[in-house]
This record gives sequence, structure tokens and C-alpha cells, in this order.
Amino acid sequence: MGPLLRPTVKKIRAQLINLFNLMCNNIAIEGDPTLLDACIGCFARASRSSNNQPSVSVLGECSDLYLVDTRYDDCVGIISAAQQTTNGNCVNGYCAFVRCVRRVNSDLLIARCYSEASEDNAAELEEDQIILFKNITSCILAMARCAPNNPITGQPQSNTIQTTSYNKLGIPITNNILLYNTLQVNQAGDLRTITFPETTNIQKYVCPYEFNLRQTSWLGYRC
Repeated sequence: MGPLLRPTVKKIRAQLINLFNLMCNNIAIEGDPTLLDACIGCFARASRSSNNQPSVSVLGECSDLYLVDTRYDDCVGIISAAQQTTNGNCVNGYCAFVRCVRRVNSDLLIARCYSEASEDNAAELEEDQIILFKNITSCILAMARCAPNNPITGQPQSNTIQTTSYNKLGIPITNNILLYNTLQVNQAGDLRTITFPETTNIQKYVCPYEFNLRQTSWLGYRC
């Protein structure tokens, strides 16, 4: 493997491990928590067992052990049918499986927010249905923004970024900028969160409530 490709492969492997860690944690929450460490270990090995790269066959073995009869059951057949291929110097063939795992993660996020938002709202009347929709949306956005790991991809995240500006004397000034997000559903039906800085201006219109895009919190998710 050429040295220029190694950082890319290493980054992909790290992203996979984070995604699988989240998946195993979700399985442990809904099922047997004693299997958490074994599940994480199995998928971590599978992510680097093919010349320090992901192995489709080992991912299939781990899926048979830990994903069958869970919310991720549909993903088992996908990885079992996948063929290990090579994209440049980086092993491929698992992308459909990864997309399936992310889709289940997003479904679980929606289900959790629906459960929390509907706990004291039967939504039988139209006005209650409107409130429920807003609360579910607020929950998803707050959890996706404030959690230390993205609840769909499993990647570590921060709700701020640092920018550097310079004053009149040329002295650098560091600014912490809050990050907010928005929801998108792509053509495949997958839920995605898109992040943008708080300095983003909304389109000008008559009598806005505010000119930036500050967002509401949800229960314990405040940031």
C-alpha cells in the first residue's frame, strides 16, 4: 500500500469502528448488555482483519453472532451477500451494509424521540399532533447536536468550532462558534443531519423572530 493512501484507509477504518461501536451499544441497550464488549471486539477485529483493512467475510461472521434477531437483522443478509472488492488500495464491498446500519441507527433515534415526545401527548387533536411533531424534531436535532457521538454515524463530535480572526494590530483572536444542525431525508429515505455555524444568516423576511438560527434544546440535551 502506497504511503499516500494510508491516511485515507486509516480514517475509513476509524469511522467504521465508531459506527459499529454505536451499533453494538444500541443492541446491548435493547437486548443483552453482557454481549457489548464481545460485539465491539468482534467488529473491531473485522474492521482491520484483511491486511489491516475491513474484511467482508469476518463482518459477516460477526453479524451472524450479534445482529440476528435484533433491529439490525436486515443488515445481516446484506453483508452476507457482499463481495469483497478493492477500490484503489482500499478494501471495499461493505458500503451497503454500512448504509443499512446507519439507517437503523436513524430509525432508532426517531423511535426514541417519538417515545419521549409522546409520553404525555396522545396526539388525538390536531393541535396536539402539531406539538408532537415539533417536539420530535426538537429531540432529534438536540440529540444529534449535543451528544458526544453522532447518534447516526457514531462519530465523535463537538458542538463548537474554533475560528481565528485578526485585529487591527494583526494579533490573532480565537473565537468559539456554536454549531447547529438541520434534518434532511434523502431519496433513499435515510435521515441525515447537516451542520452549520451559528453565524449563518437566515433568509431575510418580514418580522423574523431572530436573525440567526439558534435552536431549542430537549430535556437533558442542552448545548
